[in-house]
Amino acid sequence: MLRTWLRLVLDVVFPAACEGCGTALSPAHGSCLCGPCTAALGRADGTLCERCGAPVAGDASCAACRRRPPAFGYARAAGWYVGGSVLASAVQGLKYRRRRPLAEALGAHLARHYPFTADVVLVPVPLHPARLRARGFNQALLLARVLGRRRGLAVAERALVRRRATRAQPGLDAAERRRNLGQAFHVRRADAVAGRRIVLIDDVLTTGATADACAKALLQAGALSVDVYTVGRAP
Repeated sequence: MLRTWLRLVLDVVFPAACEGCGTALSPAHGSCLCGPCTAALGRADGTLCERCGAPVAGDASCAACRRRPPAFGYARAAGWYVGGSVLASAVQGLKYRRRRPLAEALGAHLARHYPFTADVVLVPVPLHPARLRARGFNQALLLARVLGRRRGLAVAERALVRRRATRAQPGLDAAERRRNLGQAFHVRRADAVAGRRIVLIDDVLTTGATADACAKALLQAGALSVDVYTVGRAP
């Protein structure tokens, strides 16, 4: 109750603006996104590849998954990651402009559309220590914490680590991304994942190369299965 009143007082003295459109938010609004921007985050629905969640025209799986099936079981996203969309702007604001309140709003979006069971362990995709120091936080970890808290799911925060620095993935094609990520991930806490169903958490799924590399490491450490859940999916 004290925290609620304190937030209300701060909102009155220092009115907040929506991170998406700049509209003034009412006191104790409870989110850094206004109602219309929250609704505009959308949902990644339609006819999807049963493995990677890409849009398909009637087939059960996309050509990429038929040609090279990923190590993870299947991947789903809370919304489509399209340039200029509210969802894309929010993800970019969190990652590149360090607008950490957006983690709560995007984590809440993940929780609203969560498609998996409750007997899983959430594992955030890790950053290399050098990237973590430069950014100051791991956005996947922040998202996993919010999702875990809202849906009552366990989070294995440091079970998976990134032990090799890699080139930035944007601009690389699928084959280049796979080569770039070879042996990049390692399970440091096998006891947290062995015999468990894992849901890997990240901000955006593009080609699936990062998720595939993480899933291989987790399965080698004894995970029963690995599925993937992200805020956004590049169509």
